[in-house]
Amino acid sequence: MTYMEIQNEVVKKYRIDLCDGTRCKDGDWSRTHAHVKKRRVCKWKQANSIQSTFTLFHEIGHIEANMSWMRRAEQEYSATAWAIEECKKYGIEVPDKIIEAYQRYIDDEKARGIRRGGSGYAKLNLRTYYAKK
Repeated sequence: MTYMEIQNEVVKKYRIDLCDGTRCKDGDWSRTHAHVKKRRVCKWKQANSIQSTFTLFHEIGHIEANMSWMRRAEQEYSATAWAIEECKKYGIEVPDKIIEAYQRYIDDEKARGIRRGGSGYAKLNLRTYYAKK
C-alpha cells in the first residue's frame, strides 16, 4: 500500500472529517490540528510521505486517545504514542528525525507547564517508548 492509501484507509476506519480549515471557529489556525468532539482534522496536507502520514496519525491520536484531564504535554505524548502504534499496524518505521521533532515539542510543552506551576509529570520520553516497540 502507498502512504496515501494507508491515510485514506485510516481516515475511513476512524470516521475522520477532513477540513481545509475553513470550518474552524477561529479560522486562524496556522497548522494541522484536530477538533476532538467533531472528529475533524483541519489543515492537513495529504502527500505520499511518512511525514504526512505521521502528522495525520498524530492528529487522529488526539481524537482516539483523548483524555481531557491530561495536561498539554501529556496529550501530545499520548497522541504521538497512538500514532507510533498505528504506524506499527501498517509496518511503517518512523524515522528518528520525526520522533526527535515530536519529543522536542513535548519537552517544550512540559517545560511550559512547569513554568506555569505544573508538577508531577511522568518522563514522557518517546525515545524510550519507541525503543520498546
